Amino acid sequence: MTYEDFRVGQLFESGTRTIDADDLRRFVELSGDAAAIHVDAEHARALGMEGPVVHGPFGIAAVFGLLFEQRIVEPTAIAMLDLDWRFVAPIVAGDELRFEMTVTRCRRSRTRQAGIVGRHFRVFKQGGVVVGEGTSSLLVQARAGAEGPDPAIRTDFCSHAWAEALLPELAESRAFGEAAASFDGSIGLRAGREAVQLRIYKGELLEAARTTPAGPTFTVGGSELTWAGIALGERNDFIARATLGELSATGNLHEYLRMTKAVVAIFDAVRALAAEERG
Repeated sequence: MTYEDFRVGQLFESGTRTIDADDLRRFVELSGDAAAIHVDAEHARALGMEGPVVHGPFGIAAVFGLLFEQRIVEPTAIAMLDLDWRFVAPIVAGDELRFEMTVTRCRRSRTRQAGIVGRHFRVFKQGGVVVGEGTSSLLVQARAGAEGPDPAIRTDFCSHAWAEALLPELAESRAFGEAAASFDGSIGLRAGREAVQLRIYKGELLEAARTTPAGPTFTVGGSELTWAGIALGERNDFIARATLGELSATGNLHEYLRMTKAVVAIFDAVRALAAEERG
């Protein structure tokens, strides 16, 4: 697959790999990390584990090995750009691993010869137990001769170009205009590490900007996976996700609560914009 073959919301599922005692032994030799919890079964069990625990980095490496087996970006992958990982539960010898990978962002590079694909991984062992979760961006080759605007901008959540595309959608929203009729300030939006602000004066959208003189009145933020889920889901479930803690607000929380209807209308516009990208 090249950059153009990816779309936000795509889900990939891996095969399985069983981690055995020899795998753990070889990784101990390779890394030099022979801590008792990795090599002494009695010690590990005394700590409440089922047996010697697999090193966290080895678990990540096994995931990317499973990804390689799928040949999704072989040989189009150029570089892994980042890694943010959370270890949820221990992995021990004998565990069978698999993963689900969701595409959360697509952005063409400035040279247009490659693109960045954001990925969210959720790793399971037998019984559906989640053992790890994280994100990693990949730089992947684009097809030669790509011209014109990148349609993926409509799901490049909270980038400046995305916000510029969002403004016309919001300008047509009667619900947003009515809810923001008394508001004078900036609403910040954050998806993962990407953030942008919408300057608003009494229901009128003035501009989308990275920064504003006074900063955002409040900011609504969540993971790229959460944004993709709202944008591409069957309905606008912003309220439900906020209640579950998938989205959070910072800044003037009184104004945030007062402007909840306006924020819901913003996510309606986000969904409409994403629908245009999907055609």
